[in-house]
Amino acid sequence: MKKVIKIPGIVMFLFLLLFSGKENLYAASANISVSSNKTTAVVGSTVTVSVRISSSQALGSWEYVISYDSSKLKLQSDSKVVGYGDGSQKSSTETFTFKVIASGTSTVGVQGYGGYAWENLEELSISAGSTRITGVTQAELEASYSKNNNLSSLSVKDYNISPEFNKDTLEYSVMVPSNVEKVTIEGALEDRKASATGFGEFDVSEGENKFDIVVTAENGSQKTYVVKLNVQDENPIETVIDGITYTVVKRGSTLTAPSTFEATTQMINGIEVPAFKSSITNFVLVGLKSKEGTPRLYIYNENDNSYTLYREIKTEGTLIFPTKAKVVPDNYKKVKITINDEEVEAYEYNNTSSGFIKKLNAATNGNGFYLIYGVNVETGEEDFYQFDAKLNTLSRYNKELIDTLTKENKNFLMIIIVLSVETVVMLLILLVSFVKRGKRKRRKNDFANFDDFPEKEKTNKKEVIKEENQEKKENKKDENKPVVKKEEKKEK
Repeated sequence: MKKVIKIPGIVMFLFLLLFSGKENLYAASANISVSSNKTTAVVGSTVTVSVRISSSQALGSWEYVISYDSSKLKLQSDSKVVGYGDGSQKSSTETFTFKVIASGTSTVGVQGYGGYAWENLEELSISAGSTRITGVTQAELEASYSKNNNLSSLSVKDYNISPEFNKDTLEYSVMVPSNVEKVTIEGALEDRKASATGFGEFDVSEGENKFDIVVTAENGSQKTYVVKLNVQDENPIETVIDGITYTVVKRGSTLTAPSTFEATTQMINGIEVPAFKSSITNFVLVGLKSKEGTPRLYIYNENDNSYTLYREIKTEGTLIFPTKAKVVPDNYKKVKITINDEEVEAYEYNNTSSGFIKKLNAATNGNGFYLIYGVNVETGEEDFYQFDAKLNTLSRYNKELIDTLTKENKNFLMIIIVLSVETVVMLLILLVSFVKRGKRKRRKNDFANFDDFPEKEKTNKKEVIKEENQEKKENKKDENKPVVKKEEKKEK
């Protein structure tokens, strides 16, 4: 009997609990999430933290305070947030900027948080998260970087490399048939934090083709693997330049035409090879490559079967091919300079003068100015060009203008010299005049003693003294005479 009564009692309790707690069971909830743009930062740098509150219902109001370790981070703004909704807003995000001031890990979160739903101002049930930020010094950061710059595999697709791959072996060779025009180099990194260049599909030509695969570790250290791929050439065209053997390139896909040049062909040793020709300069370019496997363009002269390295000096507005000058300008000496990584022959003003002339010449013809003889590949004009090493510019050399300026500079120099001489002469005259005047004054003062006078001066001085003595005697006579009054004179 007690059992029968007990079961309905439990059911009634559950029923009352269900309906009496309906509001609590379906109360509005919200979540505050905290995230940062980076979890590790160098001391002195900044970190951005995002705090987002989101709710299942429209937000009425909310508030929270940012919490963090102030000994490691410094907040750049107010830490307290108070917000209000508009009846439709279910989330809100605020961003905060922290400056890392010390090494160590700090937890960034929220405290003192709360909020209400828009509808009925029902209090929100809020859960909150956090994020961690670790500050490190630059030295600590670099020490943590991976030094691994190894490959875990290296291959040429469809062909065997020799020797068999080993991460510590840096050079490999591959032999491929003469009809191969493209190859694909493949490989993998041992460390996913490292990076590599040199993988992919490449054009190849007869002879040796060299490819570098450069692996860069996270800490910046590099390792270079070299693949030397040799395409068989049954009938190579070879030439020797400055003691180095070169092979003529027979595939145009590995060559690039310079501006003003068009693709053509050229017969060399009875074999047709790809070439480029300019209708402006009539240069014919063919490709040569050494055992290093890097093709370069050369000017081919079929009259004597010779090759000259083709180089372009390109500056703003001017493009020339440097060549040897027929006549060296006066007062210039031959030098070697580097322009755009190319060493070229140039002429520098030879300052053999000294003193003021040397300084004047250096100022006008200048340190950093050179003459280069060449052919303008865009106009075909062959002449001297002036190169400004400071501004990296080329301009046509105007010899007449330079000669005129030099002449004017010399005339100006002569005028300065003449004026300088006149000024010195005037100063000397004034100096002599002052010296003579000073001597006269010293004579008058210094020769007060009779014995110090010269003979001529002594004679004159005697006469002066004699006259002075005579005047003194006469004055004494006058003093000894009795004075007779006018009245006494009249009586007598």
